[in-house]
Amino acid sequence: MKIKSLAKSLMYCGLVTALTACSSSGVDRSDLDETIQRYHAVVLDQEPVTLNSRVPEGMVTGASYGLFDELDGDSEDMISGVLAGVLVGGVVSALADGSNDAIRYRLYHQDKGEFAVISKQQLGDDVQCVEVQQAQQVKLYAVHPEFCQQAQDEAPVKVIYGARVKQPGTSDWRTAAVTVKNEHIAAVTEINEEIPTGAQLIDARGTWLIPGLIDGHVHLSQSGSAFTRPDIIGATELHSYDQDQAWLTEQLPDILHDYLRLGITTVADLGGPTQRLQSLNQLDCTAGCPTILSAGELISVAPVAALDGDHGPTFLAAATPAEATAAVKMQRGFGAQISKFVFTNEAGLSPQQLQELFAEAIAEAKAHGQIIAVHAQDLDYAKAAIRAGADILVHGVMTAAIDREFTELALARDVTYMPTLTAYEHYLSIFKQQLTFTAFEQQFADAYVLNSFAQLQKNLSATDQMFQIFTRYVPLVDASPEERAALSAQEQAIVQQLEALFSQRILQAQYSNLRAALDAGLQVGFGTDAGNPGTLHAVAVAEEIRAWQRAGVSAAEIFQALTLGNAMAFDIAQQQGVIAQGKTATFNLLQRDPSQDPQALLTPTHVFQNGTLVYDVDDSL
Repeated sequence: MKIKSLAKSLMYCGLVTALTACSSSGVDRSDLDETIQRYHAVVLDQEPVTLNSRVPEGMVTGASYGLFDELDGDSEDMISGVLAGVLVGGVVSALADGSNDAIRYRLYHQDKGEFAVISKQQLGDDVQCVEVQQAQQVKLYAVHPEFCQQAQDEAPVKVIYGARVKQPGTSDWRTAAVTVKNEHIAAVTEINEEIPTGAQLIDARGTWLIPGLIDGHVHLSQSGSAFTRPDIIGATELHSYDQDQAWLTEQLPDILHDYLRLGITTVADLGGPTQRLQSLNQLDCTAGCPTILSAGELISVAPVAALDGDHGPTFLAAATPAEATAAVKMQRGFGAQISKFVFTNEAGLSPQQLQELFAEAIAEAKAHGQIIAVHAQDLDYAKAAIRAGADILVHGVMTAAIDREFTELALARDVTYMPTLTAYEHYLSIFKQQLTFTAFEQQFADAYVLNSFAQLQKNLSATDQMFQIFTRYVPLVDASPEERAALSAQEQAIVQQLEALFSQRILQAQYSNLRAALDAGLQVGFGTDAGNPGTLHAVAVAEEIRAWQRAGVSAAEIFQALTLGNAMAFDIAQQQGVIAQGKTATFNLLQRDPSQDPQALLTPTHVFQNGTLVYDVDDSL
């Protein structure tokens, strides 16, 4: 039959054509006049999918051909032709299709935005970046993630993608995309929501994104060396206070950058010469500096002449309410955001007398939005400070257990309890000649600071009489009764006097009171008192964390105090303290879970301040 002959002729012709094409070694004609785009894209996620099979379609086509081939035969021939066609068509289609398994790749390119590619290519779950070759079809090639990194700040919008973010008010972490626009967090969304075209994508998968840390108690007018507090360590014959201050002024930009390297993006400078506030505002922060919340001199009833330097005094004595109020106004004129008062019994004034002396000045400061920090170590003086209007109690109660009256006062007036455990411990170690530094501290500390203590220990005879008394008798404060009984009556009297100031008992009271404050529901902040001898800037946070752990404080509680707790203490919780829409884009990326190990807080890979990357661990090497 002619129709049958024609069909066979066409089939043979097709077979010859196919064989001819297979033998060709030239460029595929489908590539003629076609442009192939090549670009890199971030792999956001991968999802297995199942493709529709073309086998049924092949079977139908094969059946049609089999029927067509047997049109001149009988019914049995036609049925046989259909069955053969179904078999051949199905097999050919199955061979052409291969497996029906495929992957849907969700990709992002800054200029092209977000798009998806369905491919049978199996790239591996660990692939983060691909080279896309796109014509009519797309090919994907796994490449190094650095190809997908874009220059920082090249886009007005950044998306920090895939980091774990702690949900405010809970202990839960969730994987999120944090969108930053200019200086603020524009959104915190699920990672499956579309990323806006043009955004700079920062791949943060496998990291924890946390608010910038806040050290709520530092002294930028103190170096941390053995020579920075001549009122306590009288060693001016070895090294003068002015020399120490000159070194500090020169090194301060580097010291401040060390804070950022540890993810500490805000520090509260709680007391120093007011005139130094002008120099802080003029610092060269090219390498990056944390935000500084500043106080002026410590307003007290007793001057400390040994700390009077070229920039003025560190302690400002006020004998009347008017003088205290004038001090507050003067400091505010220099830009002080914090007023700090000393509530201690050095001048012989009672808690009630100090409350009356400073109440007017505290009211003046609070009326202008200043934070009131109070140095108070004794329980009754701490209560008087709360009644006078304290916002923050620094150092914590050290000489007695906090009681119900104290906690009720602090809760009623939203007072933050902010102990400094290691600063006191370091003084004890210095007096006992037992101060040592960890490898972490030595990594950051300047040789000048470390060597100052070795110089001090080698030259004790050149120190003043008071420091020699400390080094002779403080080690005996916690000695056994037998050892103390062997001392002369005069020596026993000296040890007894020192016991009220320096002993392990005081340190244990600090530990116990911190745990009691947390258990009572008080607002608790985190401060180091860095700058005091042996309490090194920036790295002091690591030692303070360990002290809090020894006091029985959990990793979650430490994290809370270093972020939201301090933000609330200094009335900046509207801007920072948690990761949420509308907050300032100041945050860190960590490689370890801080809720499991709080020391992970101090090893950020990236630090962002006001939306700008200010520290990248890879760039610092």
